[in-house]
Amino acid sequence: MNTFAYGIIRRTRLRLLVWGALALLATGACNKGSGADSSSLEELYDSVDAEMLRSEIYQNQKEARIAILREELAHENDEHIVPAILDRLIGEYESYVSDSALYYVNRSLQAPANADKPHTRASLLIRKADISSHAGLFADAIAIMESVPREHLDSTLLEQYYSTYCGIYQYQSEYANESEFSEVYERQRALYSDSVAMVAAPGSLNHIITAAPELIRVGMPDSAVNLLRSHLDEYTSGTRPYSILASILANVYKNIGETENYKRYLALSTISDIRGVVKENMAVRELSTVIFEEGDIERANRYLKQSFADANFFAARMRNAQSGRMLPIIDEAYSASQNKMQRELRRQMGAISLLVVILALALILILKQVRAARRAGAKLSQRNEELSDLSEQLREANRALASMNDELKESNTIKEEYAAMFMEYCSSTISTLQQYHQSLRVLAAQSSRTALNKKLESSEMIDTALRDFYSRFDEAILNIYPSFVEKFNSLLKPDCRTVLKSGELLNTELRVFALIRIGITDSAKIAGFLRCSITTVYTYRSKVRRRALRPESFENEVMTIG
Repeated sequence: MNTFAYGIIRRTRLRLLVWGALALLATGACNKGSGADSSSLEELYDSVDAEMLRSEIYQNQKEARIAILREELAHENDEHIVPAILDRLIGEYESYVSDSALYYVNRSLQAPANADKPHTRASLLIRKADISSHAGLFADAIAIMESVPREHLDSTLLEQYYSTYCGIYQYQSEYANESEFSEVYERQRALYSDSVAMVAAPGSLNHIITAAPELIRVGMPDSAVNLLRSHLDEYTSGTRPYSILASILANVYKNIGETENYKRYLALSTISDIRGVVKENMAVRELSTVIFEEGDIERANRYLKQSFADANFFAARMRNAQSGRMLPIIDEAYSASQNKMQRELRRQMGAISLLVVILALALILILKQVRAARRAGAKLSQRNEELSDLSEQLREANRALASMNDELKESNTIKEEYAAMFMEYCSSTISTLQQYHQSLRVLAAQSSRTALNKKLESSEMIDTALRDFYSRFDEAILNIYPSFVEKFNSLLKPDCRTVLKSGELLNTELRVFALIRIGITDSAKIAGFLRCSITTVYTYRSKVRRRALRPESFENEVMTIG
C-alpha cells in the first residue's frame, strides 16, 4: 500500500474515532460532576498516605483470595473446571506478580481442556504477551504475538490483539526515553491504535483509551476531558479501568496546562492502584515527581520508594528503570532536607551565642575607646602642664597632631583586625554551640519531650538574629570602606557588574569579597560565616573572577580597596 493510500485510510479511521467519541458525548454520556473536584489536593494527598498505611490490609485480602484459589486448584480433578480456576488466578496475578501470572498462563495453555480450543489458546497467548510487555520482556512479548494464529481471532479477540500490540510499543517507547528508537516505537503504536479504533465497540474501555488522545491531537481537549470523566464515573476506585482512565485523564490535563487537575487525577489513580493492589503502576511514580517539584521532599521520597518497591514486587523491569532514574535525585534531596533540619536545630543555640558575642564585642570596643580617650586626655593634660611659652605650645601641638594621625592610622588597622577576629570568632563559637545543641537534641529525642522538640525546631529566632547580624556586618563594612561597592564594580567588566536590589546594602556575592578584603581568604571560613557550602563559596569566587577586568589579579585588587 503506498503512502498516499495509507494516509487516506488512517485519516478516515481517525475521523471515525473522533465522531464515535463525540456521539457518545452527544447522547448524554457527558457528566460534568465528579467527586474528585470536591476534595482539595492536600486532602487527596492525605488520602494517598492513609491508603498506603492500609495497603498491607488490601494485600493480605488478595493473598487470601489467591490462597483459596490455589487450594481449589490443588484439589480439583475435573479437567473442565481447572481452566476456570486458572483464569481467576491469572486475573489475580496479572497486575500483581508477573512471574506468577505467566506461570498460570502457561499452565492454562498446557491444560488438556484447552488443547482443542484455538480461540481460547489465542486469547491466552495474547494475555501472555500483554503480561510480558508489562514486565519489560518486549522481545518475548512480540515473539508471542507473532505466534498468535490470526485465523482464530473473532472481533473481540482482534480488539485484544491490536490493543496488546499498541501497549507493547507504547511501553517500548517509554523505555527508550525519547531516543531515535522511541520515535519508531511511537509510530508502530499509532498504527495499532488506529486498528483498535476500527474494531473497538463505542463506549468500550479500549475505545475510550484510544479516542481521548486523538481528541487532544485534533484540538478538542474539552471533549477528551468530558469523555474520560463521564466514563470514569462508571467504574469504582480500586478497579483497573478506574486507575487507567484516571491516569489518562491526569495526562490530558497535563497536556492542556491544568496543573491542579493533573495532580488531582494522579492522586485518584494512585489511590485506586493501592486499593486494587496493582503493583504494575505508573501514577505513584509520577505523583512522587510532582510532589518533589512542589518541595514536599519527605512525601516524594516515600512515594517514590513505594513505586520502586511495587516495581520490584511485580518484577517490572521498565517501571524499575523509570523509578530508578528519579530515586537518587529525590533520595539525595531528602537527605539534604534532613540535614538542613538538623542544622536548623543546631543553629538555634548558635543564635543565642551570636547575640552574646555581638554584645561582648561591642563592650570590648567601647572599653577600648574609653581607654583611648583617657590616654588622650592624660596626654593633653601633660602637654598643657609642660608648655610654658607659645613656641613650646606650638611644638607640642604639632607633636599632638602627628600622634593623633598615627592613632587614626592605627585605629583603621585595628578596625580591620577586629572585624576579621569578630567574624572568625563568631563562626567558631557557632560551630561549637551547634555540636552542643546536637547533644541536647539527642537527649530531647530520647526522652520524647515533644514540646521541647517543637521549641527547638522553630527557626524564627535564628533567622531574625542572622538577618540582624548580616545587616550589622554590611553596615560595618560600608562604614570602614564607604565606596566598597563602587570600587568593587570598577574591577569588573561594565556589563557584568553587581546590581543591588532595593534596600540591600550588600548581597552574598559582595559579602564573600568583603570578607576577603578584611583578610579572611580561606573558603572554609567564609562558608562557615555565610552558612553555605564550601562549593558555593568556590562557585562565587570563580564566577566573579571570570567577570573581572583582570582575573589573575582580581582578588589582590579587592584586598587594596580603601
